[in-house]
Amino acid sequence: MTPVPTKTRSIPVAEPKMGMIKVIKMDLHGYHPSEIVQTDVLKKIIQQTWDMGENYVTLIHGHGRNRGISPGFFNTNTGYFGLEIRRALRRDKELRQWIRYTTLDCSDMGVTRVKLKPNPAPTRSELDHDLLPAKKGGRQSW
Repeated sequence: MTPVPTKTRSIPVAEPKMGMIKVIKMDLHGYHPSEIVQTDVLKKIIQQTWDMGENYVTLIHGHGRNRGISPGFFNTNTGYFGLEIRRALRRDKELRQWIRYTTLDCSDMGVTRVKLKPNPAPTRSELDHDLLPAKKGGRQSW
């Protein structure tokens, strides 16, 4: 019998390359829109994510349904917090230096994604640890 040649398998290794899709996910459960959107926290999140050279930012804000009670937002898949985030991403002209506002993805319940403009020279490797304000009392995210 002649030996059958065996195939070698290469295992793909994630390496930072140009064109690789990089996504930052930010969980905003437990915050109120006044703490994130009406302050400059949303702008800092977007700017720092862009400074890292990421391609997308995903903001997890929740779907706005509280124990089966209808929030009153018809034809949406989010609640008040999500609508405020989406409104800021669409209308805030200052954010347009970092995002492609026409790429706003609202297809998943409780999540908003937006594509960032390319950053040819990223200057940071991580987000600031004190970027989000301390959570106040009330409902906590698990």
